[in-house]
Amino acid sequence: MHGNRSVDVVALGARFSFIQNFEAGLVVPVTALTYIDGKNAEQSGLNNISLMLRYQFMPIMNAFLDVEFPTCSKDLCGDDKPFGFHFGVQFSQKFGIVDFGSELGLKLETKGKDKTTPPWDLNLGLEADFLVSDMLTPYVGFDFNMLLGKTTRDGKNEGESRTGDLGIAPYVGLNIDFNPMLYLGFEFRFGVGEDYDDYGKDTPIWLTVNFGVNF
Repeated sequence: MHGNRSVDVVALGARFSFIQNFEAGLVVPVTALTYIDGKNAEQSGLNNISLMLRYQFMPIMNAFLDVEFPTCSKDLCGDDKPFGFHFGVQFSQKFGIVDFGSELGLKLETKGKDKTTPPWDLNLGLEADFLVSDMLTPYVGFDFNMLLGKTTRDGKNEGESRTGDLGIAPYVGLNIDFNPMLYLGFEFRFGVGEDYDDYGKDTPIWLTVNFGVNF
C-alpha cells in the first residue's frame, strides 16, 4: 500500500536446479485489483516478469543475477518499457538455531522509450531465521537501499546527485513447513525514506502471503 493507494498482486513463481550449484527461477506477477481512496481504479494486468539466476561458488556464498523484463501492461507501468538488472552476492551461515543470511547487490535500469535512466540502487539485506522447530521458522530482517549518481537523459546527467538518498525496510515473517513438499509463509514489511523514490513521504506497507510446493 502506498498513501491512499492499495494494490493486490498475485505472483506465480517456480525454481529449477538443472546442474549442481546452479538454480534458475521465474516469477510472473499479476496485479489483480487496485484501489485509490477506497475505490476500484480498474487497473489490473501483467507486471514485469523476472528471471532469477543463482550460482553457489562457495558453501556459504552465492552469486546472483535477476533480470526484469518489460512485460508490464501500459495501464499499470506506462509505455517506457525499460529492462531491469539486479546482481550481487549472498552470504549465509548458521549460528545455533539462527540461520543468518545477507545480500549485497546493485540494481540498474536501462533507458526505455523516454531515454531516461534513474540512479543506480545499492542494496544491503540482512535476515535472521530462527529454527525453533521443524515446522515453524519465524524471521526478522532489514533491507537498506542507497541511490548512487544522477538521473540521465540521452546519456547526459540531469539534476543534483542522488548519492546518499536512503531507504530502509524492516520486516518480520513466519514460514510454516507442513511437510517436505508444502509450505506457507506470511510477511509484514514497511518502507521508510523520504528521499528514496520507492517510499517518499508515505510509509508504504506490504503484506505478503506465500504458498509453495517443492518437487
